[in-house]
Amino acid sequence: MRPLAALFSFLILSALSICSAVGSEYIDINEVTMRLDGDNATFELNYTLDTFTRFYVSALGCRYLEPELISFLGGYSDVMLIKADTNGATLRVVGAGKYNSGYYLFDSMPFGNKDKPLTESIPRFTVVYPSGRLRTFYNVTATQNVFSQAELPLANPAQANSQS
Repeated sequence: MRPLAALFSFLILSALSICSAVGSEYIDINEVTMRLDGDNATFELNYTLDTFTRFYVSALGCRYLEPELISFLGGYSDVMLIKADTNGATLRVVGAGKYNSGYYLFDSMPFGNKDKPLTESIPRFTVVYPSGRLRTFYNVTATQNVFSQAELPLANPAQANSQS
C-alpha cells in the first residue's frame, strides 16, 4: 500500500509543478482551426503533450489543462472549454466578432494571454467560414483579420414555412 501512496504523491507533486510551468514546456500546439458562427467562434486545437503529461491526462483527466487551454485564447473575454483530451481541445468564444453593416468582423488576436503572448508560431491556422469555405495561414502567432457575411433574416414567417 505504501508504494501506491508514494506513487500517488509523486503524481500530485509532478502535476502541481507542471501546472505552474510555462505551457510550451509540456504542450505543443500543432494546428488551430477557427470556425465562424455569427459573432461567435469555435476553436479546435490540435496538440502534442509531453510523455508525462500524456500519461497524467490519460490516467486522471484533462481538468488541470483547462486554465492553460483557456489562456491560449487569453485575448478574448468569454472563452469556454467544450472538450479536451490527449490530442486536442475545442473552445468556444462568445462575441469573438463584431457586427458591422451586414458583416461579422473578427480582428486579429494574439495567441497566449495578454501578459505573455505566444512567441513560437503555430504551424497551421485555418478559418472555416459558415459557407464551408476554408482559408489557411501558416506560421502564425495570432488569429488573422477575417470577416464573414451575416445571414440575412427572412422577410416574413411565411417564407420560413415554405422553405422548410
